[in-house]
Amino acid sequence: MRRTLAELAARCGGSVVGNAGTAVTGVAIDSRAVRREHLFAALPGGRVDGHEFVPDAAGNGAAAALVSRAVDVAIAQLVVTDTLAALQAIAAAERAASAWRLAGVTGSVGKTTTKNFLAALLATTFTVGSTAGSRNSQAGFPAEVCNQPENLQWMVAELGMSHAGELDRLGAIARPDVLLYTAVAPVHLEFFADLDAIAAAKAELIRHLDPGGTLVLNAADPRVAAFAERFAGTVRRFGVAGSSDLWIEDYVASGLRGSAFTLRGAGGAHHVSWTLPGRHQADNLLAAACCALALGVPPGSVGAVAATLRPTSRRGEVHELPSGITVVDDSYNASPAATQRLLDLLRETSGRRVAVLGEMLELGETTTALHREAGAYAARCADVVVAVGAAPARELAAAAGRGARHVEAAAAALELLRKELRRGDVVLVKGSRGVGLDLVVDGLVEAC
Repeated sequence: MRRTLAELAARCGGSVVGNAGTAVTGVAIDSRAVRREHLFAALPGGRVDGHEFVPDAAGNGAAAALVSRAVDVAIAQLVVTDTLAALQAIAAAERAASAWRLAGVTGSVGKTTTKNFLAALLATTFTVGSTAGSRNSQAGFPAEVCNQPENLQWMVAELGMSHAGELDRLGAIARPDVLLYTAVAPVHLEFFADLDAIAAAKAELIRHLDPGGTLVLNAADPRVAAFAERFAGTVRRFGVAGSSDLWIEDYVASGLRGSAFTLRGAGGAHHVSWTLPGRHQADNLLAAACCALALGVPPGSVGAVAATLRPTSRRGEVHELPSGITVVDDSYNASPAATQRLLDLLRETSGRRVAVLGEMLELGETTTALHREAGAYAARCADVVVAVGAAPARELAAAAGRGARHVEAAAAALELLRKELRRGDVVLVKGSRGVGLDLVVDGLVEAC
């Protein structure tokens, strides 16, 4: 992206204070992430107002700011009524003017890792850009669209939502050429009546898929598989042996050392041996490979690329500490389905198995029942269970049974673990981001 403020004003209906010829080459929504010639978008927030950080953004090199009221700083400003709506309008215009194609990845679990795997596979054949980290939101995704280089052939984008209607808005910006769905699972149930309502919200993207594009579906998930009825174009399926385009065979787990398996389909077999632990990671690769092969990636590259892949930050990273303790860091976020996946991995390991499980947020009326289910499942997979958080975490510990521990905060969990862990222990750390269990991982890594 390289646009003048005058061009951007025309796209979003704003007015310029200062030099309308000021050029910007990207967008930042965090003043700490500003680069030279960036447009800093001062977005409203629940706790802070982005306008408070315009001076910081200017000091960090921003060329201009997108604001809803002029700020006393010595950089040009694009003044609009609604900064988020203006950012989305700018991104939509940027996407419409681009020559590259977009592959969208969505679902309740595995989005970020599948997105990263797909980008790596496509990069064997195309010039590829992607959304950074988990920037899949109403603000994060539009900013990422504006930050893509101009010479791309494909952008791989994670698209997320917490409420109905959000994916419809993102879809109108993304205008995807390909859509990949991982699975529908119980997340954000605080805002939805049930899983069918979540599926309906996920399906909002399909109306924005190019009619000549490709829809890639998890055939093992009935709700996702049913999305095929909503699209008249090309559909590719993964996950069900014999009836899908690609599925997993001969899966052999090696605990935290990784696994070996075969991706098989009508196009042949792709043998994978890699160091990523957990069957869920193989499922993520399956989804990405099904999509990549449909887009023209040579079949022979799948196994070779897989061998180079590593876990995404705080999503299954394994730390083998000098103290002889192993920590599995999956502290980025949690849902019932994702927690069960990681507990399955823990069950495969040798040594004393310690599950540090944070409260799972945004589950609404199902909160108590789903935490009890997680606790009961943890009791079958772990030797020691430590639940972290408020009342739902207490329910998890109670369901895990005798010997399970409950603490209110991550700092207390770290203190407990420092006293009680011993050589040979394998510690799984998993919880919703708001619980802050990254503190536990970092504290153990530093101390051990």
